[in-house]
Amino acid sequence: MNFSNPAALWLLTTTLPLAAMYFLKVRRKRVQVPTLLLWSRVVRNQREARPFDKFRRHLLFLLQLLALLLITLALSGPSISGQRFLGRSVVWIVDGSGSMQARAPAPSRFALAKDEVLSGIAGLQGGDEAMVLLSGPEPRVVASFTRDHEQLAQAVRSMKATEAGSSLADTVKLAFSLTRSRPDRSLVVVTDGSDAGLQQVVDDYPSVRTQTVGRSSPNVAITAIDLRRSPTVDLESELFVTLRRFGGSGGPVAVEVSLDGKLLTSETVDLPVDRSVARVYRGLGATGGLLRVRLETNDALSLDDEAVAWLSPPHRRRILCIGCTTLTGRALAVDSRFQLTASSGATPQEEAGYDAVIYEQVAVPRTPGAPFVALGPDALGATPLPAETLWPQVTTWKRTHPALRFVDPTALAVTRARAGSIQGWEPLVESDLGPLLSTGMHGGQRGLVLQFAPTNSDLPMRVAWPILLLNSVGWLTGEEARGQQRTVRAGSALVREGWGDDGDTVTLKRPDGSTRGVPVREGVARFGGLDQVGTYLIAGPGSRRERIVANLVSELESDLSVLPPTQSAREESLGRASVAGRLSLLRPVLLLLGLLLVGEWWLYQRKYRD
Repeated sequence: MNFSNPAALWLLTTTLPLAAMYFLKVRRKRVQVPTLLLWSRVVRNQREARPFDKFRRHLLFLLQLLALLLITLALSGPSISGQRFLGRSVVWIVDGSGSMQARAPAPSRFALAKDEVLSGIAGLQGGDEAMVLLSGPEPRVVASFTRDHEQLAQAVRSMKATEAGSSLADTVKLAFSLTRSRPDRSLVVVTDGSDAGLQQVVDDYPSVRTQTVGRSSPNVAITAIDLRRSPTVDLESELFVTLRRFGGSGGPVAVEVSLDGKLLTSETVDLPVDRSVARVYRGLGATGGLLRVRLETNDALSLDDEAVAWLSPPHRRRILCIGCTTLTGRALAVDSRFQLTASSGATPQEEAGYDAVIYEQVAVPRTPGAPFVALGPDALGATPLPAETLWPQVTTWKRTHPALRFVDPTALAVTRARAGSIQGWEPLVESDLGPLLSTGMHGGQRGLVLQFAPTNSDLPMRVAWPILLLNSVGWLTGEEARGQQRTVRAGSALVREGWGDDGDTVTLKRPDGSTRGVPVREGVARFGGLDQVGTYLIAGPGSRRERIVANLVSELESDLSVLPPTQSAREESLGRASVAGRLSLLRPVLLLLGLLLVGEWWLYQRKYRD
């Protein structure tokens, strides 16, 4: 036996004064008696007054001595070697994706999932601990490990599903990292089986069990929505919508398209089973606004029966060209989407009235007033560019960047260039001497720098020259993705560049009215995944505002087929775990002490007091 507090054993010395109290001879009171018949009682009392006889026969003294020993033992912290049994650590991972809101059956799959978790919580034992995670665009801990089962149940009741896709694999990985130190853990995934990677998760993590909720149901959904520039009219847009029927039988579906609540068109589309049908809508008007596509259905999932897109008012992008040559001006003038204004110089306030600015062989100001393209500059504000080098040779380029679409810089002849890396900027075209084209943030604005003067190369003689200029200006002004940046899929991360200086706060107002603010870091404001369907408002410094919309548009979430439960072939036992350690004797000692005190009280009341 070991003691965690052996100093408490000194309390055993208090047994000496306790024994001394019983060894002392009791002084009797003089009492007059009317008869000698009581002498026999007096003689007996004198015999009992002998110290050792009293010690041997007085039961209360023995009980009090034993109680003192138990108190001393309890304070010394006794323990013995043995196997210490642990309570289970249970983790419930609830699928919070959009398909869990399907009313198959009513009220929803998510409500059934919560009932499953609440039933599991009710079956926990007193020493068991549990936690709950919600799988959505980003894994979220609903309740951390606790043995307060009522608090855990309350957190589950208040849990809400998202309106986006989810990744159960990421949530399972988070759960394993949080339970790494717990030897007896079990993970339970409550889902409708819509995650395509669920089987792989179960194979990778043998302790994962799944509980499937819901039933299969046919569904009609909008699986894609997009705005594109019209191929025939430059300043107009076209709306692309993809419809699909999952399960059931084919038939007609009513489709309505409206702009800011005003009906634009209505039609009936014949939808076959399990085959996508694409529709294109033109004549969207010149005012811009919120486009809404709605299906007339009565299926189990309403999230995918409606989709919205933000239509920017069509207008010509105003481009300010400072120091531009005739070749540059002619290259931009061929596209009616852009209105070019030439100038020899402008203040940042004047530049702010334009959608983009082009600087050709002139100094780039410290704080540009708009996104910019710099052609052959010497410096960016007070930051000089690398020194000039001769005859750099193009080696690689980033083909996926919008500015380089349909551009092939192979065998580009450049006589002189300031080739080299710009701190914090991304190279787009590389040479043997360093980058020749880079993009990044400067003065709170997004920019693109051509690190040589066009006249010091054969670029103006190539077809790639006007394409590069138009791509660059279109990318900086958002014209190349006319509705895409403001119409996103629910669950995607939201990133905004050029919304202020580092330390400024950008606020996001969600469709449910709640707000969230994030700081600008390195010129970028990063929000998490958008977990609601609807319209978001972004507000930044200087009264800058932008509206974006998010839609479910996911074939995976709209397919309401329920997969059977998935089990691992190596499923682990959920028995109670034990570890070698010290078993504390404090509880049994205190229990014995309590029983002893109750027995002493009863004995005193029944025998000695009477």
